[in-house]
Amino acid sequence: MSKILGIATIAAFMGTGTFAAEPTQEVTVTAQRAELLPKLSAFAYGITEPVNGEGIARWHAPVCPLVAGLTQPEGEFILARISEIARAAGVPLAGEQCRPNLYIMVTGKPQQLLQAMANRKRDVVFANATPLAVDEFIGRPEPVKVWYSTARTIPGGAAPVMGMPAAAQVRGGGLSGPPVNAGSWLDNSHLQSSYEFDFSYVFVVADQARLGALTRGQFADYLAMVGLAEVRSPPHLGEAQTILKLFDGAPDAALAGLSSWDQAFLKALYHTNSATKTQRSQLGVAMSHELAP
Repeated sequence: MSKILGIATIAAFMGTGTFAAEPTQEVTVTAQRAELLPKLSAFAYGITEPVNGEGIARWHAPVCPLVAGLTQPEGEFILARISEIARAAGVPLAGEQCRPNLYIMVTGKPQQLLQAMANRKRDVVFANATPLAVDEFIGRPEPVKVWYSTARTIPGGAAPVMGMPAAAQVRGGGLSGPPVNAGSWLDNSHLQSSYEFDFSYVFVVADQARLGALTRGQFADYLAMVGLAEVRSPPHLGEAQTILKLFDGAPDAALAGLSSWDQAFLKALYHTNSATKTQRSQLGVAMSHELAP
């Protein structure tokens, strides 16, 4: 409903009314951002690690998650929650009839499963990784292990293949490894790269024995965080409030889900230029504007 401007409102527009407080509000917001920025930048740098020291990988092909090892209601809850978080962050999502590229597997024997995957289809599952790197990954003590397979693409170019059928995980389907699309290095600058890194597929293997005390909401949000962003292992978390600390202590002392920092990070990751070499610096700035608008 429109209103007629009164004398007080007119005076405000002249700088003598209630709107005179706006500069103070702007100063307050600016101060909040200035205080947050170093903390947010430290968080962004602490959980990311550029591929080959060059760029931060993310999903450009639509994400198609698959959950195995849980009951149907639990699996559907996790799929719905990951989809909800992905939409909020601007992550592309595939339709219902899609080929999985984000594999989430919950098992009581994680090392045996990963070893079977390595024995039967090492070149497909682990791409060009060295046997030593694969063995070190399998031997890690983490309750949730995540393997990221990335491809180099030209910005705005064709998306990489969307993964492989679930049968290839363990049973060894007759598939070749995902292609690596090389861009041109001729147009590179000091700040702008002529290529970016995309996820081809991501494997998440969780130890069922270490999930019993978690809520399904905590677990789903943790999976979304590590499945939609390439989180370094181990991450450097410091004093940050983040779902990535889920396994650092007692589950009842952990966050119930994604923190505001986690949500701001995912949104910044998918709304900053992934072809620029300064993306990690941009993440903290974008997060500060999201948290102190």
